[in-house]
Amino acid sequence: MTDKPDSYSGFNEYNPLLDTDSLKYDTDLQQAVLKTSHGRRAPPTGLAGAGTAQKGGFFSRMKNIFGRQKTTAVPPPGTSSGRLGTASRAAQQQNSVIGAPPGSASRRLQTGSATGQRRPTTAVQGAGFTTGALGSGTTTLGPSQFERKEETNEDKAKKLERTVLDLVEESCLAYEKNDTKLALEKSEEAMRNEKSLNRYREEQNLGESDLNLTGFVILHCANMLAKCGMNSEAMNQYNLILKNKLLPVPSRLRINIGNIFLRSKQYTKALKMYRMALDQIPEQNADLKFKVRENIAATHILMTQYAEAAQAYESIMQERPNYRSGLNLLLCYHTLGQRDKTRRAFSDLLKIPFLSSDDDYQASVDKADKHANLVLEATRDDRLRQFERKRRRFAEHVIVTAAKIVGNNSDGDFVGGYEWCIEQVRNSTYLELASGLEIQKAIAYLREDNFPKAISTLKEFEKAEAKLASAASTNLSFLYFLEKDLNNAHKYADLALKTDKFNPASLTNKGNCCYAQEDYDKARYYYEEALNIDAGSVEALHNLILTLMKSKQYQRVKDLLHKYTIIQPTNAQVFCLMAEVLEHTNDIDNAKSWYLQALSTHRMDGHLHRRIGEVIDVQGDKSDAIQYYFDAFRHNPCDIKTLEWLASYYIETQYPEKAVEFCAQAALVKPGEIKWHLMVASCYRRTGDYTAALEKYKWIHQHFPDDTDCIQFLVKISTDLGLPEREIYENELKKVNKMKEIQLQRKSSADKSRNIVKGRKISQVENDGSHSKHDDNRQLSGRKRAPIDLDHTEGVFSQQEPVAVPSFVNQLSQDMTGGRPRTAILKKDQNKSLFDENDDAAELLP
Repeated sequence: MTDKPDSYSGFNEYNPLLDTDSLKYDTDLQQAVLKTSHGRRAPPTGLAGAGTAQKGGFFSRMKNIFGRQKTTAVPPPGTSSGRLGTASRAAQQQNSVIGAPPGSASRRLQTGSATGQRRPTTAVQGAGFTTGALGSGTTTLGPSQFERKEETNEDKAKKLERTVLDLVEESCLAYEKNDTKLALEKSEEAMRNEKSLNRYREEQNLGESDLNLTGFVILHCANMLAKCGMNSEAMNQYNLILKNKLLPVPSRLRINIGNIFLRSKQYTKALKMYRMALDQIPEQNADLKFKVRENIAATHILMTQYAEAAQAYESIMQERPNYRSGLNLLLCYHTLGQRDKTRRAFSDLLKIPFLSSDDDYQASVDKADKHANLVLEATRDDRLRQFERKRRRFAEHVIVTAAKIVGNNSDGDFVGGYEWCIEQVRNSTYLELASGLEIQKAIAYLREDNFPKAISTLKEFEKAEAKLASAASTNLSFLYFLEKDLNNAHKYADLALKTDKFNPASLTNKGNCCYAQEDYDKARYYYEEALNIDAGSVEALHNLILTLMKSKQYQRVKDLLHKYTIIQPTNAQVFCLMAEVLEHTNDIDNAKSWYLQALSTHRMDGHLHRRIGEVIDVQGDKSDAIQYYFDAFRHNPCDIKTLEWLASYYIETQYPEKAVEFCAQAALVKPGEIKWHLMVASCYRRTGDYTAALEKYKWIHQHFPDDTDCIQFLVKISTDLGLPEREIYENELKKVNKMKEIQLQRKSSADKSRNIVKGRKISQVENDGSHSKHDDNRQLSGRKRAPIDLDHTEGVFSQQEPVAVPSFVNQLSQDMTGGRPRTAILKKDQNKSLFDENDDAAELLP
């Protein structure tokens, strides 16, 4: 049976702001009232404690309560004092305690006076009688408790102490907000105020200063100095506390000093401080002792004293096993090459109790019980659950890392090492990690370039649980993508997405396959989906930027690159992508600034120097560009584009002796390209060193005997120098030209035959030419190219038609910014000799 609701409940409830009974005890309100115009008025002539006849409202009544001196004498005759009620005289006597209000009847106004004198400004005359007990029954209150007191020296000292504590609290809050500068300033200000407090106490003879407060403030300031990297100043403050014994915990101070020595790489002093702190820590504080012992073991590792570190970690694992100490012990044994002890340390790690997964915490709750469901929903992702997940992820990371170390520490037989680890994990409480180790074994096969084994291992997970099947399919898709098997890459990417459609790695693999097939719209879709699931996926973001650049959506690329710089603010590749986009939008100045920003992080990158030089060259400032090209050549002397630009620059500026160096370097980088050798020989000719030029041409002719240009240069130099080898080179030139004509005829015949086989139409002119080909080969060859008749010409190379441009000239780089430099060969005058005295080596340049 339910209780009936109370009909009268709630009537006694009211807002606490309307409670005026305690206002008389509120010192702040008293001081505020006293400072107002009501508080500065003179007290009334009537009884101060009994209420006056004036109508002043709330503040008028309050000023009669606060801080007025009370008189015990009877008021003089003729004054308008309130008479006491007949029923409240005894009550007034009882309420004469300080601060107690008079009775209700005492608030009535008096109708007469004691002497019968007429009251002024009233319409009612007094009755003329008096009460004999009035004088004896009238009592007044003593000095008010709300009277403003003068602040003493002790109060001032307490106020200063409160200020110091407030500054320390503000410093702590600033440090929590990662504002170390403000935290340090507040801590130093607190220390200055604490010194002022000590001086004030000494001057006012208030006793000795509080050493605990002094030590506390100095300790906080020392901690802030250490957080800001001011190690020497922090060390001085810590030593000051230890020297004066300001705090009763010297062990913690020595731990802090040891940490400072450790950061300063003074490992011996840090080890000494840790051991002194370990001796001073009481036995009751076992947790702190274990942490100090872990610091000592870690210091031994930094000092490369792995045997001592292993001994320290062994004692810790025997008393209090934990993941961090167990992994460090395994690493020490691995470094010392003790394979058996490494496996024993791995077994000890598996003996540590494993936290249960979130599925084990799912309680069976009735759906109708709303309260239980709300509690379950509130605890599903609370701070304790988050802490448990974090510990579980750390434990999994430690076990997998240890398995990798043991598997690779098996004397080359990593397969046997992984098999042993998987067997040990399956026999422990970490059974669910065994499948993950199988995937790690497949990755180990990849490191050994054993792709078939890796693929076969990963294919075993196709019918496993969803999480493992998705991971295996993702890895398989990536493997096939690396092998350029796009069909299987698509297949396993789709399988991974079918298993887990919210896997960003699978979406990225699918986008990569579409990108390789130049299907940029689909690739963009998959990359965007991956970013919607995981906004921090750098791979998907980078590939999306490349896809949008292919589609020439430069404005969106800029927005994504700004996001990319926020995720990776020091990635030079992002800066180069931004500069490339700005180059496409003709914003050369900003592109240059982004390249310079990338160069600030990679000073030794020759490619970046060359790119900046190209940007400056586009602006027309060759004097500034050549400096960056020189730096590019200094950092990367094998870059053909850099060598090409430098050689072209010096040939244009008529400094062939400097161009020789870069042409020779290019000839060393690509010895199979004849153009660089010809440029070297041509530079020798330009400088007047005909002997070196002749030797270089002979070397070229020896290695490239079918090159007509080299033979022509040999004929020219032999003629100029009057060498007897001229006739030999002329005969060789005839043979080479005839051989090329025959090759050209054969090629044309083969092309026509191929066209006939394919069923193409051939014009009547071509048919006539094909029928007369066998009858008159000379006419056909004359129609293609007339050979040079050396016996009926004036001079060696004064033929009627110009020599065709060599094929290697058309194969030069197409991204040179400048046009083709001028040459000394005048093609307008067909009758002049091709190689005269003003021949220029720039003919060989783009």
